[in-house]
Amino acid sequence: MDESADGLHGTGGDEEEAGEALDTRKAEGPDPVIGAGLALFGIFVMGLGGARDLHYVFNAGMFIAVGGAVTFVLFVALTAMKQRAARSAKG
Repeated sequence: MDESADGLHGTGGDEEEAGEALDTRKAEGPDPVIGAGLALFGIFVMGLGGARDLHYVFNAGMFIAVGGAVTFVLFVALTAMKQRAARSAKG
């Protein structure tokens, strides 16, 4: 291995690996955890509203949960489409 000016060892291959990691992150798409988190938060709000017999709070929680589920499915679909396009571009 070569020693660089700052005393660290390496041959410069890290730049190439970093470029590959960046390409895979671009191919992944949005994180579906955002939608899952929204759905869980909506379920929590539904539980609070139902326990206190607050129908409007329960309904708001239902809309948050459904919106989170839709977001989750959308992000999974976008991720799959981006990965498929990246895979076909490589091969």
